[in-house]
Amino acid sequence: MDTTDAVTLLADLDLPGAVDPTVTPVIGGWASWTFDVAGEHILRVARDREISDAHRREERLLPELAAAVDFSVPVPIRVGDHRGHRYMVYRRLPGRPLRIGDPTEPVWRALRQLHAFPVDRALELLGESPSWHDRYANEYREWIDRLVIPVLDTDLADRMRYAYDRMLGRLHDLTPTLIHCDLGVEHVLVDEEHGEVTGLIDFETATVGDPAIDLVGLLIAFGETSLRRLLVAGGMSVDWPRLRFYRWMGAVHAIHHGVLTDDPAIVADGISGLRDRLGVTTRHE
Repeated sequence: MDTTDAVTLLADLDLPGAVDPTVTPVIGGWASWTFDVAGEHILRVARDREISDAHRREERLLPELAAAVDFSVPVPIRVGDHRGHRYMVYRRLPGRPLRIGDPTEPVWRALRQLHAFPVDRALELLGESPSWHDRYANEYREWIDRLVIPVLDTDLADRMRYAYDRMLGRLHDLTPTLIHCDLGVEHVLVDEEHGEVTGLIDFETATVGDPAIDLVGLLIAFGETSLRRLLVAGGMSVDWPRLRFYRWMGAVHAIHHGVLTDDPAIVADGISGLRDRLGVTTRHE
């Protein structure tokens, strides 16, 4: 979808205050086309059927989540289908993305609130059934073996299989919560003056699972040494082997996406990231 298509869609939505709006693409993100509408609203349009289903889950979850937390979440004010793609419009949330050096105590407070949302209700709203462990043992394992392993060299494939199998047992021993599941620093909005969390955005991958995964974005941004210090100062704890596992699994997801979309650059970048995170050196013939 391009800007012209977005303007055509928006013209029929009768958004409050959006008369002849300026529509600007927001760069980044694999799942949805995203547009800023006059600095007042955000339009997100799902790229495929799977993401359309994710949008519908957001439509059910976000209004109730908004009522349960102190920070803002993107509650849709317009939803529908456009040329076979699910769309949502929500008011643009205040704040700017989290940066290194910002206070992290507000982030811990926001995560505690998110993870405290009633799990049974989250499952009801999201319509989920597989356990966290079963997702990795079955669903993820299937596409890893079918699509990811074939593009890896033998050393990297063997190391990944070994690390993956070792971690599966640890995924039984956790208390699942509602999780964002893609919480990069760009998805945490903070107040410029005080550093308070004003909102969390992009809940397409929200699910019930291991709360440790919501620290991966901070681990990537801050590094392990700094994150350890910040967690201790904030009275937070985490299972570090699981957190490191989710970090390198991010590279596996990138490879998977690159294979599905036939994008060699994403595949290559994902393989490079996986090597680095698993400590496997490049093989020279």
